[in-house]
Amino acid sequence: MATPAFETTSSPVVLSSGTCPYYTSTRISGVKVGESPAWLKSKLEAIGLRPINNVVDITNYILHDLGQPLHAFDAAKVTGNLLVRNSPGGEVFKALDEEDYTLLSEDCVISDESGAALALAGVMGGLDSGVTETTTDLILESAWFTPSEIRRTSRRLILTSDSSYRFERQADPGMVLPAAARAIELILELAGGKAEPIEVAGQIPADFPKVTFSEEQLNQVSAGSITMEEATDCLTRLGLSDCGDGSWFIPSNRPDLTRPIDLIEEVVRVIGFDRIPVSTLAHAVPRSASDKFYDAELSLKKHLGALGFYECQTIKLIAESQIPDLLPLKPLQDADFIRVALPLSEDHSIMRPSLAPGLVASAANNARQGAKAIRLFEAGTCFRHFGGGKKKDNEFPVLAILQTGQQNPPSWANTHPAGSDIYDLKATLQSLAPNLPLTFKAKDLGGYLLTATVHLGDANIGVVGRLAPARCRELDLPLETHIAELDMTKLAKIVSSGAPVTDLPQFPGSSRDVAMELPLDLAASEVESALAKFKEPLLVSSRCVSLFSDPSGEKIAADKKSVAYTFLYRADDKTLKTKEVDAAHQALLAHLEKSLPVKFR
Repeated sequence: MATPAFETTSSPVVLSSGTCPYYTSTRISGVKVGESPAWLKSKLEAIGLRPINNVVDITNYILHDLGQPLHAFDAAKVTGNLLVRNSPGGEVFKALDEEDYTLLSEDCVISDESGAALALAGVMGGLDSGVTETTTDLILESAWFTPSEIRRTSRRLILTSDSSYRFERQADPGMVLPAAARAIELILELAGGKAEPIEVAGQIPADFPKVTFSEEQLNQVSAGSITMEEATDCLTRLGLSDCGDGSWFIPSNRPDLTRPIDLIEEVVRVIGFDRIPVSTLAHAVPRSASDKFYDAELSLKKHLGALGFYECQTIKLIAESQIPDLLPLKPLQDADFIRVALPLSEDHSIMRPSLAPGLVASAANNARQGAKAIRLFEAGTCFRHFGGGKKKDNEFPVLAILQTGQQNPPSWANTHPAGSDIYDLKATLQSLAPNLPLTFKAKDLGGYLLTATVHLGDANIGVVGRLAPARCRELDLPLETHIAELDMTKLAKIVSSGAPVTDLPQFPGSSRDVAMELPLDLAASEVESALAKFKEPLLVSSRCVSLFSDPSGEKIAADKKSVAYTFLYRADDKTLKTKEVDAAHQALLAHLEKSLPVKFR
């Protein structure tokens, strides 16, 4: 579409702010503000804008058509001439969004001779000066504002608009007058009226400097695959002008072209990177710690996926209401939370110190959609202060696993699968490193039931717990919902170290069983800890085979329990004799008597 002709004249507008070096205004009288025609409304609706009235719709249409923001004032609400000035500081401005904003001295406003702020320059118009159905005379603004100043005001006030978005990124100064002329033409066509000449104040920003472009540098970058004739044709089609002295004139709509390499990049981009031949080959580099961590993390993800778990990727911000769902690797104080200074919403106010809230929310969504067997995991980064906020912020990788609902989806072979429990999650954790013994050690972590630390071999790698039943009912989750959070750094180191390989045993083993009477409140982890401290080379394995208690006290004291273990003994170089097995077993029993309040039955 051709740009309409326009007439300009000097403007009485006073420019007293460095934010606006170039300002134009046009008075149009006798307009009739009303509904826009169907073609204009359909174009705005197609890009997601709501039609308002013909004048405002025209300014929005020009904004998206030519990239130049415009603004229309109701002339009846403007006293005298316009003034582009900086706010004196402390000035309160009521914007079109009906909010009040307190301005600083660095903020630029458009005002009239009465001193009233009519618009926040380059950002948003004022509520009291906008065009309404009763407007008959209007003033159309088209200007160019310094990008950095508009960006600073918009960011500080947290006030953005389509206009500020474009001015922050440097609108084309060469489009100020053509956009105004096109808008005037449409207003006269759709709203009627009579337009006065465009009044111009200030000077358009100086032309962009010339940029040199040499054939030598082009050959160096493209390896001689692009000729100078091709490059010249490409730059010309992009709107640049050859100055004839090895430099090119840059049009006002391309402020990003400031260096010779920028021009070469444009040429290569248009012609195609596939034209540049490969001149060097990549060289192998030693495997770094980051590579090992990535490989270990990917291996864990693939393993959990093979077990039927689905990977989640949740947002790194949580709400205050999700704090009860936290299952941190280390206890949290209030000062350990990293809170967002200006959150976009209440749901995104805290940087997550734990992955559990995200997994719990995802599981709740799945449960409400009818999922029966829910297995989720997430590998991600968590954030927290350490030392009650006295140390610096820290971020660290974590792997979280959630398991709830049925053990398996219902099928013709098993129409009512059993529900998963803590032992199913323990089996999952054990599968991550089957070569190392996994144990739970009870520890009160708050907010969860059956909480414990998770140990692989001698390493404390994380925590595990059961979500409180009251919280499960609130979220419509099965009551048996278990979660584990693991230190990914430690776990990746264990996984990347590889599993030790041992020969299959060549000689038979011999087992011994024992029934132990223990206090009812003695944790299984204490028995396992005592067994781990018994350094007998012939003892290969131990396994709990039964547990019995009687609350009535008839068969065993009510405060006691009977636990049966089976122990396997074997030697690598010979078949053990009975007396050797008995000696090792008696030594084990003696060790247990010293370590535990045990009575053998």
